[in-house]
Amino acid sequence: MNLPKTLLGTEPLTPHYILALRVIMGIFFINHGHEFFDAKVMQAFADWLQKDFNFPVPLLMAYLRTGAELFGGIMLLLGLFTRVGAFFIMITMLVAFFTAGKSALLGDGEMVFAYAIVMLTFVLTGSGKISLDYYLFGRKGE
Repeated sequence: MNLPKTLLGTEPLTPHYILALRVIMGIFFINHGHEFFDAKVMQAFADWLQKDFNFPVPLLMAYLRTGAELFGGIMLLLGLFTRVGAFFIMITMLVAFFTAGKSALLGDGEMVFAYAIVMLTFVLTGSGKISLDYYLFGRKGE
């Protein structure tokens, strides 16, 4: 192995890099979305959405946001319907970027915009070979 060529080349250092990113992001979003089953926390979040952003049907919006993070995170972790889960998380992160993040790319919205870009990566690339998606839907012709 020619280390400088490997480090400066265009091929990934490991073919399973997407697995590590997918699992880590899945855990992050499951952690963000675990509040889905706590009615008091969800009501407080809905109240904040109503007060600060005047969201329509704030309780529904709170559950949609938290559900996208929880169930999308589970999809990422398992690698099952990864593109669908990543898409819903990406939309959630873009809404957060334009509202709570104040569209500030180098400020309050930096982290949620970065999450949205990572989710766009999964929407475009899928879950990789080590996933339930690949096992169930992607092994045609093998």
